[in-house]
Amino acid sequence: MFSQRESRDELGIGRIRDALSDTLFPGTSFLLTRARYLLFVPWLYCEGSRRGHAGPKLTQWVEWNERQLIGALHRGGDRAGLIGRFAGAAVRDLPSSIYWNTLRRFGILRRDGTESQVAGLRQISRPQDEATEFLEHSDAVWAPSIPSAPGEFFNFESCNFALTHDEATWLAERIVDAVPESLLQFLVMRGKHLPDNTAYAWEDPEAVEAEGAVRDALDEARRFSVAVHGASLLYNLLLAERAEELGLSRYDGSRDRYITRLDEWQKDSQEIDAGAWDLNRLWALVAVQGSPAALTTRSFISEWVDLARAGTGTRLADDGDARELIRRRERQQKRGQARLINDRLMRQWGGASGSARLNFRWPVVRRILNEIVDGRKNGHAGA
Repeated sequence: MFSQRESRDELGIGRIRDALSDTLFPGTSFLLTRARYLLFVPWLYCEGSRRGHAGPKLTQWVEWNERQLIGALHRGGDRAGLIGRFAGAAVRDLPSSIYWNTLRRFGILRRDGTESQVAGLRQISRPQDEATEFLEHSDAVWAPSIPSAPGEFFNFESCNFALTHDEATWLAERIVDAVPESLLQFLVMRGKHLPDNTAYAWEDPEAVEAEGAVRDALDEARRFSVAVHGASLLYNLLLAERAEELGLSRYDGSRDRYITRLDEWQKDSQEIDAGAWDLNRLWALVAVQGSPAALTTRSFISEWVDLARAGTGTRLADDGDARELIRRRERQQKRGQARLINDRLMRQWGGASGSARLNFRWPVVRRILNEIVDGRKNGHAGA
Protein backbone atom coordinates (compact mmCIF):
# COMPACT_ATOMS: atom_id res chain seq x y z
CA MET A 1 0.00 0.00 0.00
CA PHE A 2 2.69 2.48 0.94
CA SER A 3 5.25 1.77 -1.79
CA GLN A 4 3.94 4.11 -4.47
CA ARG A 5 0.76 5.57 -3.02
CA GLU A 6 0.35 9.25 -2.24
CA SER A 7 1.25 8.54 1.37
CA ARG A 8 4.91 8.75 0.31
CA ASP A 9 6.22 12.25 0.91
CA GLU A 10 9.91 12.20 0.09
CA LEU A 11 10.29 15.94 -0.51
CA GLY A 12 8.02 17.28 2.20
CA ILE A 13 5.12 18.50 0.08
CA GLY A 14 2.48 16.39 1.84
CA ARG A 15 0.82 19.32 3.56
CA ILE A 16 0.18 21.05 0.24
CA ARG A 17 -0.94 17.80 -1.38
CA ASP A 18 -3.42 17.10 1.43
CA ALA A 19 -4.72 20.68 1.48
CA LEU A 20 -5.46 20.56 -2.24
CA SER A 21 -7.04 17.12 -1.87
CA ASP A 22 -9.25 18.40 0.94
CA THR A 23 -10.20 21.45 -1.10
CA LEU A 24 -11.30 19.36 -4.07
CA PHE A 25 -12.68 16.34 -2.21
CA PRO A 26 -13.41 17.22 1.45
CA GLY A 27 -13.75 14.33 3.85
CA THR A 28 -12.10 11.78 1.61
CA SER A 29 -8.95 9.74 2.15
CA PHE A 30 -6.80 7.64 -0.17
CA LEU A 31 -7.64 4.69 2.11
CA LEU A 32 -11.34 4.70 1.20
CA THR A 33 -12.35 1.80 -1.01
CA ARG A 34 -16.14 1.37 -1.45
CA ALA A 35 -19.08 3.67 -0.84
CA ARG A 36 -21.28 1.22 1.03
CA TYR A 37 -18.87 1.12 3.97
CA LEU A 38 -20.38 4.54 4.80
CA LEU A 39 -23.55 2.62 5.64
CA PHE A 40 -22.08 -0.61 7.00
CA VAL A 41 -20.39 1.14 9.94
CA PRO A 42 -23.41 3.08 11.29
CA TRP A 43 -25.63 0.04 10.72
CA LEU A 44 -23.40 -1.99 13.00
CA TYR A 45 -23.28 0.64 15.75
CA CYS A 46 -27.03 1.16 15.72
CA GLU A 47 -27.79 -2.56 15.69
CA GLY A 48 -25.35 -3.24 18.51
CA SER A 49 -27.01 -0.52 20.56
CA ARG A 50 -30.47 -1.91 19.76
CA ARG A 51 -29.30 -5.24 21.13
CA GLY A 52 -28.40 -3.61 24.42
CA HIS A 53 -24.66 -3.08 24.04
CA ALA A 54 -22.99 0.14 25.15
CA GLY A 55 -19.51 1.45 25.89
CA PRO A 56 -16.70 -1.13 25.63
CA LYS A 57 -19.19 -3.95 24.97
CA LEU A 58 -20.57 -2.07 21.97
CA THR A 59 -17.05 -1.45 20.69
CA GLN A 60 -16.26 -5.16 20.98
CA TRP A 61 -19.54 -6.17 19.34
CA VAL A 62 -18.98 -3.84 16.38
CA GLU A 63 -15.39 -4.98 15.93
CA TRP A 64 -16.36 -8.65 16.02
CA ASN A 65 -19.07 -8.13 13.44
CA GLU A 66 -16.89 -5.99 11.20
CA ARG A 67 -14.68 -9.06 10.97
CA GLN A 68 -17.71 -11.26 10.22
CA LEU A 69 -18.67 -8.82 7.48
CA ILE A 70 -15.37 -9.53 5.70
CA GLY A 71 -16.42 -13.12 5.17
CA ALA A 72 -19.92 -12.14 4.06
CA LEU A 73 -18.53 -9.73 1.47
CA HIS A 74 -16.00 -12.28 0.32
CA ARG A 75 -18.80 -14.79 -0.24
CA GLY A 76 -20.76 -12.09 -2.06
CA GLY A 77 -18.19 -12.24 -4.83
CA ASP A 78 -17.40 -8.55 -5.38
CA ARG A 79 -14.01 -8.39 -3.68
CA ALA A 80 -12.52 -5.24 -5.22
CA GLY A 81 -11.83 -2.78 -2.42
CA LEU A 82 -12.72 -5.34 0.25
CA ILE A 83 -10.99 -4.36 3.47
CA GLY A 84 -9.46 -7.60 4.71
CA ARG A 85 -9.53 -9.26 1.29
CA PHE A 86 -6.21 -10.97 1.91
CA ALA A 87 -5.82 -10.91 5.70
CA GLY A 88 -9.41 -11.92 6.35
CA ALA A 89 -10.75 -11.49 9.87
CA ALA A 90 -7.20 -10.90 11.12
CA VAL A 91 -6.96 -7.56 9.30
CA ARG A 92 -5.57 -4.81 11.52
CA ASP A 93 -7.39 -1.70 10.27
CA LEU A 94 -11.16 -2.14 10.20
CA PRO A 95 -13.65 -0.08 8.17
CA SER A 96 -14.79 1.88 11.22
CA SER A 97 -11.31 3.29 11.83
CA ILE A 98 -10.65 3.96 8.14
CA TYR A 99 -13.99 5.68 7.51
CA TRP A 100 -14.45 7.42 10.87
CA ASN A 101 -13.39 10.92 9.83
CA THR A 102 -15.27 10.66 6.54
CA LEU A 103 -18.44 9.64 8.38
CA ARG A 104 -18.11 12.70 10.57
CA ARG A 105 -17.28 15.07 7.70
CA PHE A 106 -20.30 13.94 5.68
CA GLY A 107 -22.61 14.39 8.66
CA ILE A 108 -23.43 10.70 8.93
CA LEU A 109 -21.70 10.58 12.31
CA ARG A 110 -22.99 13.61 14.20
CA ARG A 111 -20.83 13.58 17.31
CA ASP A 112 -17.13 14.21 17.87
CA GLY A 113 -14.88 11.71 19.58
CA THR A 114 -13.01 8.48 19.03
CA GLU A 115 -14.74 5.20 18.36
CA SER A 116 -14.60 4.21 22.03
CA GLN A 117 -15.89 7.62 23.12
CA VAL A 118 -18.78 7.53 20.68
CA ALA A 119 -19.62 3.97 21.74
CA GLY A 120 -20.39 5.35 25.20
CA LEU A 121 -23.14 7.60 23.80
CA ARG A 122 -26.75 6.80 22.98
CA GLN A 123 -26.55 5.44 19.42
CA ILE A 124 -30.25 5.72 18.54
CA SER A 125 -32.19 8.94 18.97
CA ARG A 126 -35.41 9.13 20.93
CA PRO A 127 -38.56 8.24 18.99
CA GLN A 128 -39.83 11.14 16.92
CA ASP A 129 -43.24 12.55 17.60
CA GLU A 130 -45.60 14.07 15.06
CA ALA A 131 -44.41 17.62 15.77
CA THR A 132 -40.83 16.76 14.99
CA GLU A 133 -41.19 13.93 12.51
CA PHE A 134 -39.19 15.89 9.92
CA LEU A 135 -36.47 17.01 12.29
CA GLU A 136 -33.33 15.18 13.32
CA HIS A 137 -32.92 15.07 17.09
CA SER A 138 -29.84 16.82 18.40
CA ASP A 139 -28.94 13.89 20.67
CA ALA A 140 -28.54 11.45 17.79
CA VAL A 141 -25.07 10.00 17.26
CA TRP A 142 -25.91 8.90 13.73
CA ALA A 143 -28.05 10.74 11.20
CA PRO A 144 -31.57 9.44 12.00
CA SER A 145 -32.58 9.49 8.34
CA ILE A 146 -30.06 6.81 7.37
CA PRO A 147 -31.67 4.02 5.31
CA SER A 148 -32.30 0.82 7.21
CA ALA A 149 -30.03 -2.17 6.75
CA PRO A 150 -31.48 -5.04 4.70
CA GLY A 151 -33.27 -7.54 6.93
CA GLU A 152 -30.75 -10.33 6.28
CA PHE A 153 -27.69 -8.11 6.63
CA PHE A 154 -26.87 -9.08 10.22
CA ASN A 155 -26.85 -12.80 9.38
CA PHE A 156 -23.48 -12.13 7.70
CA GLU A 157 -24.00 -14.97 5.27
CA SER A 158 -23.51 -13.02 2.05
CA CYS A 159 -23.27 -9.33 1.28
CA ASN A 160 -22.20 -7.05 -1.54
CA PHE A 161 -21.18 -3.45 -2.22
CA ALA A 162 -24.02 -2.56 -4.59
CA LEU A 163 -25.96 0.42 -3.28
CA THR A 164 -29.74 0.37 -3.46
CA HIS A 165 -31.45 3.36 -5.02
CA ASP A 166 -32.45 4.71 -1.59
CA GLU A 167 -28.96 4.21 -0.15
CA ALA A 168 -27.26 5.94 -3.07
CA THR A 169 -29.70 8.84 -3.06
CA TRP A 170 -29.26 9.32 0.67
CA LEU A 171 -25.46 9.31 0.42
CA ALA A 172 -25.60 11.80 -2.44
CA GLU A 173 -27.76 14.14 -0.39
CA ARG A 174 -25.47 13.89 2.62
CA ILE A 175 -22.39 14.72 0.55
CA VAL A 176 -24.05 17.63 -1.25
CA ASP A 177 -25.10 19.15 2.08
CA ALA A 178 -21.76 18.50 3.79
CA VAL A 179 -19.20 19.76 1.24
CA PRO A 180 -20.47 22.95 -0.42
CA GLU A 181 -18.47 24.69 -3.13
CA SER A 182 -16.18 21.73 -3.76
CA LEU A 183 -15.48 19.61 -6.83
CA LEU A 184 -16.88 16.65 -4.89
CA GLN A 185 -20.24 18.39 -4.46
CA PHE A 186 -20.21 19.51 -8.09
CA LEU A 187 -19.70 15.97 -9.39
CA VAL A 188 -22.31 14.45 -7.09
CA MET A 189 -24.83 17.03 -8.28
CA ARG A 190 -23.97 16.31 -11.93
CA GLY A 191 -24.87 12.70 -11.25
CA LYS A 192 -23.08 11.24 -14.27
CA HIS A 193 -20.92 8.14 -14.51
CA LEU A 194 -17.24 9.11 -14.75
CA PRO A 195 -15.01 7.31 -17.26
CA ASP A 196 -12.57 4.86 -15.70
CA ASN A 197 -9.66 5.80 -17.98
CA THR A 198 -8.86 9.17 -16.41
CA ALA A 199 -5.84 9.28 -14.13
CA TYR A 200 -6.52 12.81 -12.85
CA ALA A 201 -9.61 14.91 -12.19
CA TRP A 202 -8.52 17.54 -14.73
CA GLU A 203 -8.75 14.87 -17.45
CA ASP A 204 -12.38 14.10 -16.64
CA PRO A 205 -14.94 15.66 -19.02
CA GLU A 206 -17.37 16.31 -16.17
CA ALA A 207 -14.87 17.82 -13.73
CA VAL A 208 -13.55 20.34 -16.25
CA GLU A 209 -17.06 21.75 -16.57
CA ALA A 210 -16.73 23.23 -13.07
CA GLU A 211 -16.58 27.00 -12.87
CA GLY A 212 -15.49 29.73 -10.47
CA ALA A 213 -13.58 28.86 -7.32
CA VAL A 214 -14.03 25.13 -7.89
CA ARG A 215 -12.38 25.29 -11.31
CA ASP A 216 -9.64 27.56 -9.95
CA ALA A 217 -8.81 24.96 -7.28
CA LEU A 218 -8.70 22.22 -9.92
CA ASP A 219 -6.31 24.30 -12.02
CA GLU A 220 -4.01 24.91 -9.05
CA ALA A 221 -3.98 21.19 -8.28
CA ARG A 222 -3.07 20.40 -11.89
CA ARG A 223 -0.21 22.90 -11.93
CA PHE A 224 1.15 21.69 -8.62
CA SER A 225 0.92 18.03 -9.63
CA VAL A 226 2.82 18.59 -12.86
CA ALA A 227 5.41 20.89 -11.29
CA VAL A 228 6.43 18.73 -8.34
CA HIS A 229 6.45 15.60 -10.46
CA GLY A 230 9.65 16.87 -12.05
CA ALA A 231 11.22 17.34 -8.63
CA SER A 232 10.27 13.78 -7.66
CA LEU A 233 11.74 12.39 -10.86
CA LEU A 234 15.01 14.25 -10.38
CA TYR A 235 15.19 12.99 -6.79
CA ASN A 236 14.83 9.42 -8.04
CA LEU A 237 17.46 10.04 -10.72
CA LEU A 238 19.90 11.11 -8.01
CA LEU A 239 19.06 7.97 -6.07
CA ALA A 240 19.61 5.83 -9.16
CA GLU A 241 23.02 7.43 -9.68
CA ARG A 242 23.94 6.84 -6.07
CA ALA A 243 22.86 3.20 -6.43
CA GLU A 244 25.28 2.87 -9.35
CA GLU A 245 28.08 4.35 -7.26
CA LEU A 246 27.41 1.78 -4.56
CA GLY A 247 27.43 -1.04 -7.11
CA LEU A 248 23.78 -2.00 -6.54
CA SER A 249 23.36 -3.90 -9.79
CA ARG A 250 19.67 -4.63 -9.24
CA TYR A 251 19.02 -1.01 -10.20
CA ASP A 252 20.90 -1.17 -13.50
CA GLY A 253 19.06 0.89 -16.10
CA SER A 254 17.20 3.01 -13.54
CA ARG A 255 19.28 6.08 -14.30
CA ASP A 256 18.46 5.97 -18.01
CA ARG A 257 14.77 5.45 -17.31
CA TYR A 258 14.60 8.49 -15.04
CA ILE A 259 16.51 10.63 -17.54
CA THR A 260 13.94 9.68 -20.19
CA ARG A 261 11.05 10.45 -17.83
CA LEU A 262 12.58 13.82 -16.94
CA ASP A 263 12.93 14.73 -20.60
CA GLU A 264 9.27 13.81 -21.10
CA TRP A 265 8.31 15.82 -18.04
CA GLN A 266 10.03 18.94 -19.39
CA LYS A 267 7.80 18.72 -22.45
CA ASP A 268 4.68 18.08 -20.37
CA SER A 269 5.49 20.91 -17.94
CA GLN A 270 4.87 23.47 -20.69
CA GLU A 271 1.14 22.84 -20.27
CA ILE A 272 1.04 24.48 -16.83
CA ASP A 273 2.28 27.83 -18.19
CA ALA A 274 4.71 28.27 -15.28
CA GLY A 275 5.52 31.80 -16.38
CA ALA A 276 1.98 32.95 -15.61
CA TRP A 277 1.53 30.89 -12.43
CA ASP A 278 0.95 33.08 -9.39
CA LEU A 279 1.99 30.92 -6.45
CA ASN A 280 0.19 33.24 -4.06
CA ARG A 281 -3.07 31.63 -5.19
CA LEU A 282 -1.67 28.24 -4.22
CA TRP A 283 -0.56 29.41 -0.79
CA ALA A 284 -3.96 30.99 -0.19
CA LEU A 285 -5.77 27.74 -1.03
CA VAL A 286 -3.53 25.79 1.31
CA ALA A 287 -3.97 28.30 4.14
CA VAL A 288 -7.78 28.06 3.91
CA GLN A 289 -7.52 24.43 5.01
CA GLY A 290 -6.00 25.61 8.29
CA SER A 291 -2.49 24.33 7.74
CA PRO A 292 -0.36 26.90 5.90
CA ALA A 293 2.72 25.62 4.11
CA ALA A 294 5.96 26.12 6.04
CA LEU A 295 8.27 28.87 4.85
CA THR A 296 10.96 26.32 3.91
CA THR A 297 8.44 24.38 1.81
CA ARG A 298 7.23 27.52 0.07
CA SER A 299 10.81 28.47 -0.67
CA PHE A 300 11.55 25.03 -2.13
CA ILE A 301 8.49 25.08 -4.39
CA SER A 302 9.19 28.64 -5.49
CA GLU A 303 12.79 27.80 -6.40
CA TRP A 304 11.68 24.71 -8.28
CA VAL A 305 9.01 26.61 -10.25
CA ASP A 306 11.59 29.29 -11.09
CA LEU A 307 13.73 26.58 -12.65
CA ALA A 308 10.76 25.50 -14.76
CA ARG A 309 10.12 29.13 -15.72
CA ALA A 310 13.71 29.62 -16.83
CA GLY A 311 13.20 27.40 -19.86
CA THR A 312 16.85 27.59 -20.89
CA GLY A 313 16.67 24.33 -22.79
CA THR A 314 19.19 22.69 -20.46
CA ARG A 315 18.30 19.09 -19.69
CA LEU A 316 17.05 19.07 -16.15
CA ALA A 317 18.99 15.87 -15.53
CA ASP A 318 22.20 17.86 -16.03
CA ASP A 319 21.16 21.08 -14.27
CA GLY A 320 23.52 21.62 -11.32
CA ASP A 321 21.23 24.11 -9.56
CA ALA A 322 18.27 21.76 -9.79
CA ARG A 323 20.33 18.86 -8.46
CA GLU A 324 21.61 20.87 -5.51
CA LEU A 325 18.08 22.08 -4.72
CA ILE A 326 16.84 18.48 -4.47
CA ARG A 327 19.82 17.36 -2.38
CA ARG A 328 19.37 20.28 -0.02
CA ARG A 329 15.65 19.63 0.32
CA GLU A 330 16.16 15.96 1.22
CA ARG A 331 18.74 16.87 3.87
CA GLN A 332 16.42 19.54 5.22
CA GLN A 333 13.57 17.05 5.50
CA LYS A 334 15.35 13.91 6.65
CA ARG A 335 18.66 15.04 8.08
CA GLY A 336 20.68 11.90 8.84
CA GLN A 337 17.98 9.71 7.32
CA ALA A 338 18.45 11.21 3.86
CA ARG A 339 19.19 8.40 1.41
CA LEU A 340 21.63 10.46 -0.63
CA ILE A 341 23.96 10.64 2.36
CA ASN A 342 22.97 7.47 4.24
CA ASP A 343 24.33 4.42 2.43
CA ARG A 344 22.55 1.96 4.73
CA LEU A 345 19.16 3.42 3.78
CA MET A 346 20.25 3.76 0.17
CA ARG A 347 20.79 0.02 0.01
CA GLN A 348 17.16 -0.45 1.05
CA TRP A 349 15.82 1.72 -1.77
CA GLY A 350 13.10 0.01 -3.78
CA GLY A 351 13.85 1.67 -7.10
CA ALA A 352 11.12 4.33 -6.85
CA SER A 353 10.39 6.78 -4.05
CA GLY A 354 7.30 8.89 -4.56
CA SER A 355 7.90 9.05 -8.32
CA ALA A 356 4.21 8.93 -9.30
CA ARG A 357 2.41 12.14 -10.22
CA LEU A 358 0.00 13.41 -7.57
CA ASN A 359 -3.64 12.58 -8.32
CA PHE A 360 -5.24 14.05 -5.17
CA ARG A 361 -7.25 10.86 -4.41
CA TRP A 362 -8.98 10.93 -7.79
CA PRO A 363 -9.11 7.13 -8.36
CA VAL A 364 -10.70 6.67 -4.91
CA VAL A 365 -13.19 9.49 -5.38
CA ARG A 366 -14.11 8.39 -8.90
CA ARG A 367 -14.97 4.87 -7.76
CA ILE A 368 -17.14 6.06 -4.88
CA LEU A 369 -18.95 8.60 -7.06
CA ASN A 370 -19.61 6.00 -9.74
CA GLU A 371 -21.03 3.59 -7.17
CA ILE A 372 -23.45 6.29 -6.05
CA VAL A 373 -24.39 7.06 -9.66
CA ASP A 374 -24.91 3.37 -10.44
CA GLY A 375 -27.01 2.87 -7.33
CA ARG A 376 -29.30 5.79 -8.17
CA LYS A 377 -29.61 4.66 -11.78
CA ASN A 378 -29.97 0.92 -11.39
CA GLY A 379 -31.52 0.61 -7.98
CA HIS A 380 -29.60 -2.52 -7.02
CA ALA A 381 -31.26 -4.66 -4.40
CA GLY A 382 -29.67 -7.17 -2.10
CA ALA A 383 -27.79 -7.35 1.17
